[in-house]
Amino acid sequence: MKKSIFNSLLFGFVSCLAVGLSAEGASQKGLSPQGFYAEQAYIRAMPPGQQVTAAFLKLVNNSDRACKVTGGSSPIATEVQIHEQLNSDGMMKMRPLSSVTVKAGQSLLLEPGQVHLMLFGIQTTLVPGHQHVLALTTENCGALLVPAEVRSLFKSRQSSHHDHSAHNHDAHDHHDHKMHKQQDSSK
Repeated sequence: MKKSIFNSLLFGFVSCLAVGLSAEGASQKGLSPQGFYAEQAYIRAMPPGQQVTAAFLKLVNNSDRACKVTGGSSPIATEVQIHEQLNSDGMMKMRPLSSVTVKAGQSLLLEPGQVHLMLFGIQTTLVPGHQHVLALTTENCGALLVPAEVRSLFKSRQSSHHDHSAHNHDAHDHHDHKMHKQQDSSK
């Protein structure tokens, strides 16, 4: 009972705080006073009837110490977990992680096919373009409120151009991100 009251109060607070924030504004203001913030956050829209989805974002740590993310919550989900996708004996498997650490002066990309957030028990329709709040908890860098836009599973016609800046990674989990990382590091 106490936990549900606490969660209701937390969700109310998070929802009220998030109303005036855009994703860019949240990262610009650095909702964590320690210089730890998130950017590029989005939640994957779900097919009808599903209650589980994933969220992706970039964690940026401009502080002088490592920040350890231990979990999260959201008003739209009964549970938020950190997960990692692995290739084990030729099979893609997912497993929960108790935490992820972002070293001082570093960033960590939570992306499809790698480390990401899983949202369970969603009882609302996720409409592309709408924003919802993710509240991330850390062991040593305060709480982090992250507005995240819902994005469709499918490519839009606009993203089918050859321009990589409009490339939509949502529609294909098995995309080879190592290739992009190598290209990015060669610049």
